Amino acid sequence: MLRCFLGVIWLLALLMPMSAHAEEVLYDSILVKINDDIITLFDLEEEMKPIYAKVKGKTLSSDQEKQLEDLRKQTLEKMINDKLMAQEIKKYQIEIPENVIDDEIKNMKEERGLSDEQFVEMVKEDGLTMEEFRKRLKSMIEKQELLGYMVHSKVLVTDTEIEKEYEARRDDYLMEKMVEMSIILLPPDVAAQEVKKRIEDGELTFAEAAAKYSIGPGKDNGGSIGELNWSDLADDWRQSIEGIPEGGVGAPITVQGKEALLSPVKIVENRLVPLEEVKDSISAQLMEKKRNEVFDAYFDKLKQSSVIIYMD
Repeated sequence: MLRCFLGVIWLLALLMPMSAHAEEVLYDSILVKINDDIITLFDLEEEMKPIYAKVKGKTLSSDQEKQLEDLRKQTLEKMINDKLMAQEIKKYQIEIPENVIDDEIKNMKEERGLSDEQFVEMVKEDGLTMEEFRKRLKSMIEKQELLGYMVHSKVLVTDTEIEKEYEARRDDYLMEKMVEMSIILLPPDVAAQEVKKRIEDGELTFAEAAAKYSIGPGKDNGGSIGELNWSDLADDWRQSIEGIPEGGVGAPITVQGKEALLSPVKIVENRLVPLEEVKDSISAQLMEKKRNEVFDAYFDKLKQSSVIIYMD
């Protein structure tokens, strides 16, 4: 009886569609061998799930199909790199406790203002389960730890390098043109042109004219309204003092329905942001650049010393 039963099973197996069997074999086929690890077609399809979720139900053009295929190739290369990183993580016995992942997820939710349910929904929209998301997050934190161990500790930025970078990028640290401005806001019975002429003829200084005639701000302080960004000035203000030297008097303008005169007391151009204010930023940029260079060299060496075999 047993022999008969086994015979039926064997016959059913023979009668199963060959295409289904071939598809299963294809889906589980090995794409790449990386030292003692492998990447299968199934692994690649799993990694592509978030991408597939975004294009699901859409009709893709030939160009989009090509872009998707290019993305598959890029994803496979990333997976190879990830395998190499995972091997290094195992080699250096880097372990990430679950509570670290919990804390990272908590921070993500707080930064985005999401509830637990909203966060789960966001992860679903990326085509992942929470288990898959946690796995990917753990892998990312492990890589950061590895980089800290292998790369960051070998990078140093000196004050001399910071100063050299600051000088090389002076244009990036030029401050906006500024003007220290004074204003005379005139009453209706005083003509702006007459006051302007008296100042230019030397009968009065701008400060004396402000004290005598102005009904605006700062009249007892030479009409000073402080330092202003050139770009923040209204068009008529800029036109009034354009080309006027420091201490000169601009063409009359109308302010709040009254005639007014402006004087650019001091014009400041080509000022640099002080090095001390940007030192930390420059240091961080140089540090990142050096880390990338060291990591690239480290990873190139790692690839060269590894056995990577594409099965296609």
